[in-house]
Amino acid sequence: MKILLSALPVFATITLSLVAPALRAAAGGAGAPVIAKPAVATAVTVVQDDKAFTLDNGIVTARINKRTGGVESLVFKGIETMGHDQGGGGGVWEENPSAAEKVGGLTQSLTIDPATNGGDRAEVSVKGVTKGDPSAGLSPGSPGGAPGGMINCDLEIRYALGRGESGLYAYGIFSHPASYGPLNVPESRFITFISQTFDWLSVDADRNLLECAPLDWGKGVVVHAKEQRIMSQGVYKNSVEHKYSYTAVQYKTPAYGWSSTRNHIGIWFINPTIEYLSGGASKQELDCHYGDNGNPDPIILDYWRGTHYGGGASCNVAAGEAWSKVIGPIYIYVNALASFASPTQADLDTLAATAGNPTVPGAWKDNATALWQDALSQAREEKAKWPYAWVNGVDYPHKNERGNVTGQLVLDDPQAATPPRPPPPPGLPYPPAPRAPAARRPRAPRAPPPAAPPGPVAGGPGPAGGNGRRGFGGRGRFVRPPQDWAHDAKHYQFWNDGSEDGKFTITDVRPGTYTLHAFADGVLGEFARANITVTAGQTLDLGQIAWKPVRYGRQVWEIGYPDRTGGKFFKGDGDNYWLWGWGLRYPLLFPNDITYTIGKSDYRRDWFFEQVPHGESRAWLNPDAKDPANQRFGWVKAEPPGTTADPWRVYGRGRATTWTIKFNLDKASAGSAALRVALAGADTPQLGVAVNGESVGDLHPLSSNALRYNTDKSVWQEQTLKFDASKLKAGENELQLTVPAGELTSGVVYDYLRLELNEDTKLDGTPVAPAKS
Repeated sequence: MKILLSALPVFATITLSLVAPALRAAAGGAGAPVIAKPAVATAVTVVQDDKAFTLDNGIVTARINKRTGGVESLVFKGIETMGHDQGGGGGVWEENPSAAEKVGGLTQSLTIDPATNGGDRAEVSVKGVTKGDPSAGLSPGSPGGAPGGMINCDLEIRYALGRGESGLYAYGIFSHPASYGPLNVPESRFITFISQTFDWLSVDADRNLLECAPLDWGKGVVVHAKEQRIMSQGVYKNSVEHKYSYTAVQYKTPAYGWSSTRNHIGIWFINPTIEYLSGGASKQELDCHYGDNGNPDPIILDYWRGTHYGGGASCNVAAGEAWSKVIGPIYIYVNALASFASPTQADLDTLAATAGNPTVPGAWKDNATALWQDALSQAREEKAKWPYAWVNGVDYPHKNERGNVTGQLVLDDPQAATPPRPPPPPGLPYPPAPRAPAARRPRAPRAPPPAAPPGPVAGGPGPAGGNGRRGFGGRGRFVRPPQDWAHDAKHYQFWNDGSEDGKFTITDVRPGTYTLHAFADGVLGEFARANITVTAGQTLDLGQIAWKPVRYGRQVWEIGYPDRTGGKFFKGDGDNYWLWGWGLRYPLLFPNDITYTIGKSDYRRDWFFEQVPHGESRAWLNPDAKDPANQRFGWVKAEPPGTTADPWRVYGRGRATTWTIKFNLDKASAGSAALRVALAGADTPQLGVAVNGESVGDLHPLSSNALRYNTDKSVWQEQTLKFDASKLKAGENELQLTVPAGELTSGVVYDYLRLELNEDTKLDGTPVAPAKS
């Protein structure tokens, strides 16, 4: 169960160089890789000149630009980890304070002097006070930002390095004094452009793989969008490389980054918490990818105000409102192997022979996985240290200045499939707070979903608010509230996982008044409870909290189970959903579209995770592909190098697609029926619904770019379409769902479908007259 605390105090807005020894190469072979633990514990030093600070602890050496606050260099094991092939390169914030120099507002300082603590820690600051002057807008701006940069905002960037630490902490403090005019924060993130020695990407267990070479990307042909290229050479020739294939839910990826198959080192971003990120515990964002040029550097990103997949889209501050938010500290962690496995010549020959759909040497994966698993272990250590005791002088409450919330969610849903699973725990986010998942097992003959992990709990100061994700009846239009936790970047949110019996504890919450939200695998909808007041140094025990999910009548049937992803459906699993081009391959898998019979069909193989227009061109198909419908890579026809015409124009559209659900009823009804559809993503203006050949209305989902950007999850939405139950009949019935003709990246990603029947009440709310005897 996921639980979130989200809130704002009702009375105010709360915003919350020395080179280390070279890596000792170990004998290659089949031995398990071993992590090299830093043995250096020398004092931290800081030196500076007119242009930069240089921090050193004998393990890493970092050079920080005094104007932009960027990381110009980060040296580890004698290797420069930063890249510079895309302009300035290195580590950069989307906005930087350099333009504040125009109004005399740019300053640099040593905020922690190692000379005062025996060399245990150093911290440097680059601060821009813009004075609300439009000429001093934070530059260079970002997508959706004003040409002159972000105005009416001050920004301080800090970096910290401690004794014995194998990495650098980075954080930014965005501030809006009450005297400033209105502030609209555009897309905002911290990014590192890293060295091309890094060639293995690790985001999660599904995306832990050898990447294409930078020049292979550079020579690829653009298809559909600049971020997508068909490779014509290299290990992934006849495949499409797409940066959105490597997005992930930020709550579930505490450590992600790249490693080097040659130098056996890794570089990672670690978020000790997601309280400062946007969109709560279900927010999907870019983590790692290449840039857009012809010879790009690998990139690692940390979005705190992201707009992708329909979430995290709001951070607006009114004139006269005092606001600030501390982003981070984020840990840039670097690690290395003391010993490593080496591929045999036969392994390398196999890699070359299988180019297109490659068999990658297992030794490389073992090495990369060891580095990534070490980063995940470090992430657990960082989480345990949060909030950091050494952060001072900014709006950052320490542990004794925060509070905790505990309780137990008790699910009350007699129609839930048996045996019921306890509801997951709650969370405290901002206005509409995150949800705690309560899970249940689907009824036989379906295989039960995997046990839902204890839900994330989140909380953040913000005005108490209500549930921001609700389905509505009638024509089924999804209406987004003015602001909800899934679309909020302005406030802090606090999430923690709960236990299987519904118990939860949300820890280290900033004081304030919140709304408790919860969602759970197996439960359709979301729980919300307002006016949860958190006090510094205290634990608030909410006791048992009853959660009665909404039902519109007797459940007739269901397909899948609700968990806010398409992962339980065919090809929605982790091995497949993120691969580019399922809209193209759908007709190979389901040439006659889908007919699903309740009680006979199996949603795991008979229901595709996304419903898209039906493509009729096969101009995209690589004739040499052995299994183009199913193989992971190598199934796309490569275009000649230098091709400028987008091949998507040839094969990127399809006809309308209708799926049919067949089911039986014992008798007819004069009451009302409700089709409840939970969507994990949508990119279509409408989803047509017909019953026994007669239209009963349309659903109008909120677009989230889930299909265009290769995911089985985005901003979740529930839609309910109510219709006259007299459209149904005794015996066999058919319900049709139609996606209109259009681009093959339009359509919907399904989470769950359910039909409910109220035999006592008509659609207009009047009671059904009793049958005459």
